[in-house]
Amino acid sequence: MSRACHAASRVAWGSSSNSRTATHRHTSSTCSSRRTFSHAAAAARDTSIPASPKPFVILGIESSCDDTAAAVVTSDGRVLGEAIATQAELHAPWGGVVPNLAQQAHKDAIDRIVASALSQAQLQPSSLDAIAVTIGPGLSLCLDVGVRKAHSLSRTHSIPIVQIHHMEAHALVARMAAGGSEALPFPFLCLLVSGGHNLLVLVKGVGSYVQLGTTLDDALGECSRADLDLI
Repeated sequence: MSRACHAASRVAWGSSSNSRTATHRHTSSTCSSRRTFSHAAAAARDTSIPASPKPFVILGIESSCDDTAAAVVTSDGRVLGEAIATQAELHAPWGGVVPNLAQQAHKDAIDRIVASALSQAQLQPSSLDAIAVTIGPGLSLCLDVGVRKAHSLSRTHSIPIVQIHHMEAHALVARMAAGGSEALPFPFLCLLVSGGHNLLVLVKGVGSYVQLGTTLDDALGECSRADLDLI
């Protein structure tokens, strides 16, 4: 499941499928401390999605690091379309992600990836109920590409934007993967291992988290790479 599915499903599964309310997330570009992750939840505010008896449809856009991804997800858990462009080969010679190269690759791919996800879903942008876009944590140069695309679609088609906290999306998508809110009710324990953000979190509800622990120095992947270099 792509990261964009995570972003879109944050809206779909963060609340019940009967709700027509989405939640904004306003955060900085890092959530490595207890204060920052808690602040992300505390900063939530509501925005209305037009009421409808049928499930609502969300386009998720993700560009926080080295993958450009988009997905169309419904509030009852169906993935209608998704597309992803990886940058693994681009950054391989450098041994890590080069931000300015990643930004340009996102710019080159974003229109095609969003169009592909919508095409698979057999939908036009005007048919969407909301656009969910990752605003952090991540590389600011890369995040900017996804946010600009989301705002462009929002202005053109008068669609509300839902700003997504990357790590919260990872935590809440577990409910979708498990089969819904009844299959995985709150509270639950969640281990997040994503880039430089490794967290053990008690998920008490949407916007309500207790960070139990995090890495003290570097990301798990960086530690593994250092070990391989020594070997």
